[in-house]
Amino acid sequence: MEFWGTEVKVGETVKIDPEEIEAYVHLSQAALGESKKDKANEPVFLHLKVGEQKLVLGTLSRDKIPQASLDVVLDTEFELSHSSKSSSVFFTGYKALIPDEE
Repeated sequence: MEFWGTEVKVGETVKIDPEEIEAYVHLSQAALGESKKDKANEPVFLHLKVGEQKLVLGTLSRDKIPQASLDVVLDTEFELSHSSKSSSVFFTGYKALIPDEE
């Protein structure tokens, strides 16, 4: 196992392909970054898109829930995004090598 993490900036989507990094990706935490504006109480929806299916992983709030635990393991290409207009979201976890098929 090895640490894994990515920052999803405001208005952006991050695409991850576990096959390219030859590892399963385990998402274990999401946390709000520093806010650039005074919208501290906006709810921030965390989005995961796999294929054509888009899901909400959870909701963050600067005052009440600035970080959340996750337990999601992915082995196919996926996209991470969020609804914040003032802050990045950091997704962290770990990657585990995909075993050889032989």
